[in-house]
Amino acid sequence: MRVNVKKYLFIGAKEDHEAFFRRAQAKGIIEFIKPEATEKFEKSPEIERLISAIKILRGLPTTEQEENDIDDEDIVSEILDLHNDIEDLVEQRRMLRQERARVRAFGNFSLDDIAYIENDGKRTVQYFFAKKDTAHRELRAKDMIYVDSAHGLDYYISISKKQRSYEGMVEMYVEKPVGRLRKELIMTIRHTREKERELKTLARYQSALYDVLVDKLNGHNLGASQGYSQEPIEDKLFAVTGWVAKNNIPALEILAKKMAVHIEEVAIEKNDSVPTHLNNHGISRIGEDLVNIYDTPSVIDKDPSKWVLWSFALFFAIIIGDGGYGLIFLASTIFLKIKFPKIEGMGKRVVNLMAILSCSCILWGAMTASFFGIETDIDNPIRKASIIQAAVEKKTQYHIQHRDDVYMEIVTKFPATANITDAHEFLKKGATVKEEKVSYDVMKNLSDTIRMELALLIGVIHIIMSFMRGIRRNWAGSGWILFLVGAYLYFPLQLDAISLVHIVGGIDIVKGAEAGLHLIWGGIGLAALLAIAQRRLMGILEITNVIPVFSDVLSYLRLYALGMAGAMMSGTFNDIGMSMALIPGIAVIVLGHGINIVLSIMGGVIHGLRLNFLEWYHYSFEGGGKRLKPLSLLKKK
Repeated sequence: MRVNVKKYLFIGAKEDHEAFFRRAQAKGIIEFIKPEATEKFEKSPEIERLISAIKILRGLPTTEQEENDIDDEDIVSEILDLHNDIEDLVEQRRMLRQERARVRAFGNFSLDDIAYIENDGKRTVQYFFAKKDTAHRELRAKDMIYVDSAHGLDYYISISKKQRSYEGMVEMYVEKPVGRLRKELIMTIRHTREKERELKTLARYQSALYDVLVDKLNGHNLGASQGYSQEPIEDKLFAVTGWVAKNNIPALEILAKKMAVHIEEVAIEKNDSVPTHLNNHGISRIGEDLVNIYDTPSVIDKDPSKWVLWSFALFFAIIIGDGGYGLIFLASTIFLKIKFPKIEGMGKRVVNLMAILSCSCILWGAMTASFFGIETDIDNPIRKASIIQAAVEKKTQYHIQHRDDVYMEIVTKFPATANITDAHEFLKKGATVKEEKVSYDVMKNLSDTIRMELALLIGVIHIIMSFMRGIRRNWAGSGWILFLVGAYLYFPLQLDAISLVHIVGGIDIVKGAEAGLHLIWGGIGLAALLAIAQRRLMGILEITNVIPVFSDVLSYLRLYALGMAGAMMSGTFNDIGMSMALIPGIAVIVLGHGINIVLSIMGGVIHGLRLNFLEWYHYSFEGGGKRLKPLSLLKKK
């Protein structure tokens, strides 16, 4: 639920300045407005160091927390120093490995021997490499020694009276042999592990440091808000403005009365950035979390939380397309609820969202007779009770009654279906038998067609809902609603197909198409006229929305495509597993379904939200708002 936000002016005595802000922070109902001329109140280096230290500790295993008073500055310094040491050691380790790989071809030579050659032998030792198998005249020289080949290169050592260069060769600087580098690398790894162990011992202070951080952030936020106040009338008063949600006005009045602070609602100016306040509870709060993933509603947007939640649950269920997977999700949800009975806040809402999505998947699986990709017999009670099967039989009966092209095509391919008037029997005869396995081809094809039609119908309804929600600020939406209804009635005739409205609603396809054509042109014309009335001459450009509206509806075909892809994968893994021995077959089925579940979840989340945030938001959501953030006390763990 969206709650209007009011702008208030607060005036009080100077001596009550600090007390007022502290009580306001305790109440957590006022977002104080920062004047344009006010400098930014930066977080202190101390707070930044605390945040950095806590982030470091979060990546470490949880240990028994230290509850006693601590010297946070010393602990933070120790954590940051250890972390920096570890990072330096890790970088040193990387460089040593790189250097070892670079000089590996020269082996584990002795630095003392090299020094003897250079000092006592009065010779210069140089290291070179060249492209592999490259002929060099220098190789004939007594001072050039071939060492090894690696990575497409040949490596050489030159021992001569003076420093030399060779055509086609690149000189290398070799300071340490491989053996020395290996020892240094081992020591570096050892030191790194020691530092990591020291750092892990400090993980017990994570909770205590968090509490210290909360106190400091509360003080910082309080100081920042206090800095927004002005001091009129010779510094005897303070004045500050702030945003207050309408439902918190009674609490504000009580606060003002106790503090003897004058409050007055003031007009919102055009350049004011009015914050958005969504006050949702229960299931609706979960929808608000989903909304905030994409953007915050603007000041003129309606709260889309409930709509986004339930449409996302529907889209997710269709994309998953399997009630068996829903049972697995539900079992996982129950496990989390038992494992973490005291979970609160965002964690609790995530678990509740999992429960909603699980139930929606189970319900959709029951409606479509889809459980773990198992192909059920046409007379199976689960299939007979499914809504999709009922629609298939309804569509089959339509084709039998009208003896249309679809009927003739089926009869030609499956002669056994000829002269059968009962839809169920017709579907039973439209089957093939392979390796003693019956495949109901006609039923499968008609079921797929209905699923595709259903995806388009859902798209039409969903987009129409969006236009209806935004009709006040976009009058042209009325015309586009007519356009969508007309298009849904008109195009089946052009594609030589029937839709759900024809077989369920009993609408004649020809008459429906005629009415649809009128609605299409009438809708485009109405959209243009209303747009001109609302936006004057620029409204004529509304006609160009024909293509976006049409393409947005087609985007909902992804529901059908992703659902079918998942069903095909699960069925394929079942077939492969059943053709193998028992244990390998079970392994293939379990692993295959595991992979399919992961991919389906990814598709369900991404595309389920995308259809809301892109296609649906397109016509009813402005976005770009900022959430109301009252001055409040952060809670300790």
